[in-house]
Amino acid sequence: MIKDYIFTITNGRSGQATLHKYLKLYSIQCLSAFEEPNINFILPKPFNNIEKKFRRKYIETDELLGRGKIITAYQNKNFKYIERIASIRLRKISKYAKKENDKIYFDISKFYVRGLYEGFNSLLNSFKLVFLVRDPLLNMKSYINRNKNFLLDNSSPCSRSNIFILNENITKEELYLWSWCETFLRYNIISKSKKVSKSVVINTDDLDKPNLVKRAFDKLEIKYKPFKKLKKVNTNEQVGNLKTHIDRKDIKILKAFIRKVPKDYKSLTKALNNSLNLHEKKI
Repeated sequence: MIKDYIFTITNGRSGQATLHKYLKLYSIQCLSAFEEPNINFILPKPFNNIEKKFRRKYIETDELLGRGKIITAYQNKNFKYIERIASIRLRKISKYAKKENDKIYFDISKFYVRGLYEGFNSLLNSFKLVFLVRDPLLNMKSYINRNKNFLLDNSSPCSRSNIFILNENITKEELYLWSWCETFLRYNIISKSKKVSKSVVINTDDLDKPNLVKRAFDKLEIKYKPFKKLKKVNTNEQVGNLKTHIDRKDIKILKAFIRKVPKDYKSLTKALNNSLNLHEKKI
């Protein structure tokens, strides 16, 4: 029986796979789920793309993952639908945890904050949060190197459901900077819920420091075996994409974007300026 639920708030491209690896290898009685449900391929590799489309539509669906109709429902404030999907997920989690005798469920997914949180937060009496956050400029560049369809995993910046509503025409780079900002702002609100028993911030760079990972696990009351530093999992490099490198053009993009952030978002503006100052010194 699950006694403790931990959900990750992250914009993605922030070390989720590495955090999952630490948990899988070293945690005790902790079920770590990395962007579940994953696709369990049956057909050989040449047919993976065909099978993926079928399974995401009918079996390990986009909705259970947290995108597709979930993002649309969030934009339309159809929280009953999101709650129904979260309920299905919780039943599956309970079943698997019972089989493995796990007591803690640790959800590592960028889709929780994109809408699923409305369902999980409504159904659960208590849970913990991890804010897994990467430098915004590095995060943006990593997504650009990924070359994905932004709207596949995100709502539109002009959606009324957003905290930071941006109606201007913006570049692809600014789309990902906006998404980072929206995640930052949603964390600040969700973490204030009375249902949140504990909230822990893990910076992506912390994953290179085992003592900081252990400190986070201690705060979250996760038992673990002795462990050392793990090699980071870079899912961009795994599929042949470019390494994340910041240049003068990126600095210019961030400067222009900061001017679009409302002045009353002081903590957000401070975080963006910290990133700007850091990278200006390096170039």
